[in-house]
Amino acid sequence: MRLTTKLGIAAIAMAAGLTSVQATDFPEKGKTVTLVIPFPPGGASDVLGRVVAQKLGELWGVTTVVENRAGGESMVGAAAVANGKKDGYYIGLFTLDFVLNRIVQTSQPYDAARDFTPVAQLAQSSLVLVVNSKSEIKTFGDLKAASEKKADGLNFSSCCSVMYFSTEMLKNSTRIKGMHIPYKGSAPSVGAVVAGETDFAIDTPLSIKPFVDSGKLRALLVTSRERAPAFPQVPSLTEAGVPGSFELGTWWGILMPSGVPPQIVAKTSESLKEIMDMPDVKQKLADLGLESQWGSGKEFGQMMEADHARYAKVAKENNLVFKH
Repeated sequence: MRLTTKLGIAAIAMAAGLTSVQATDFPEKGKTVTLVIPFPPGGASDVLGRVVAQKLGELWGVTTVVENRAGGESMVGAAAVANGKKDGYYIGLFTLDFVLNRIVQTSQPYDAARDFTPVAQLAQSSLVLVVNSKSEIKTFGDLKAASEKKADGLNFSSCCSVMYFSTEMLKNSTRIKGMHIPYKGSAPSVGAVVAGETDFAIDTPLSIKPFVDSGKLRALLVTSRERAPAFPQVPSLTEAGVPGSFELGTWWGILMPSGVPPQIVAKTSESLKEIMDMPDVKQKLADLGLESQWGSGKEFGQMMEADHARYAKVAKENNLVFKH
C-alpha cells in the first residue's frame, strides 16, 4: 500500500513537472494555434479574428489556423473550445453572445461558468440600425411609424443573441412592433436587409459600413448616447429620441478551455495585449468601426459576470427568450 502511494505521488509530481516544463516552453516554434470563431466568414468577429491570428503567428513563430464554426447561436463554436485541448494552442474568439446565451438559451452543450478560462478582452463596439436604402423609412421616427401601420409590425433580422437582445431592448423602450427572423451570421443577416427580405437590422459597424458606403443601406441610428466615429453623420440614441440612459454594444475576447496551465494563459494574455497595442492593429480596428480595448483575463472574467447580472435583470423584466 505504501509503495502504491509513493508511486502515485511520484506520478502526480512527474505530471506536474511535465506541465511546468510545457508551460515554460510555451509557445513552441513550429506549433499550430487554432483560433475558433463561432460565426461564418465575413462578419466583425471573422475579420478581427483573422487579424489577431496573423499577428499571433508572427509574434510566436507558429502557424495559425482559423476555424469558422457557426451555428447554434455561436454555441457550436463554444462547445468546440470547451472540449478542446488544454495545451494553450486551441482558443476561441467570443462576443457578448457568450454571456447572453447563458440567459436566453434554454440549454447549452457546456457549462459556460466552469468549462472556460478567460484570457483577454480585445475590442468593443456600439451597434448600428439600418434599413434598405430604397425604403421610404428615412429616420428612426419613420421606422416606428411604419411598424405601427402593420398588424405584426416590421420584421428584423439578427444573427445572434447580441443583435436579437439589442433589438428587443430597443423595441421595448420605444414600443416598436417587430417580428424576429434569425440568421446564422452577420453577413447573411445584413444581407437580408440589402435583399429586401427583412425590414431592418442592428449589427456591428464592420458588417454595416460597406453597404452604407455603397448606398445599399441607410443607417438610422447608432446604439450609443454619442455619435460613433465610424458614422459621424448618423444620430445617436439620444438624438433619435430613444428614452432612458442605456446603451447597446458588444465586445470581443479570447477564451480557452478550463484547465490550461495559468502560465500559458498569462503568456497568451500578454501577447494579445502586445498585439492590440500595435498602431497598425489599432488603425485597422478603427477603420472597421471597432475600438481596441484590451483587458486581462481577470478583468475580462469580471466584466462577463457583471454583464451577466445586468442582462439577466433586463431579460427578466422584459420576458426575453431566444426564439429559434
